[in-house]
Amino acid sequence: MPTFLESGGPVELWGGWSLQLPPSYHQQNDDGSWSAWGADWAMDIHIFEVAEPSTPEKLLGVDRPVNLAGHGWLGSAHVLAESEGERIVHRLAGTLAASGTLMSCWVSYQKEAERGFAESLLLSVHHA
Repeated sequence: MPTFLESGGPVELWGGWSLQLPPSYHQQNDDGSWSAWGADWAMDIHIFEVAEPSTPEKLLGVDRPVNLAGHGWLGSAHVLAESEGERIVHRLAGTLAASGTLMSCWVSYQKEAERGFAESLLLSVHHA
């Protein structure tokens, strides 16, 4: 059952991850992933934890450029534009890594001008 975050605010995930959301709905999904959404955007997250502590750089892998960093994590992000029927959907795809954990995150939005909003959602992620 979705939770409505009427005024926006912090949301605790798992594995030490959290983020700041605007007013929106969010929920834990049956497949173990997590989603949040508003009128014209959606965010999907998968979190993986490893038993043996690994550095963020090692978890990201050698072929993935580190092109962003946040509170307690390093990451890689790129923008995709995909056709869904007759419309184009933009997605900011991010892979974020902290010691012993990896987050795969997609922020989908409809207008290219909303990229800044998608980036702000991604950069609101924290790892303790």
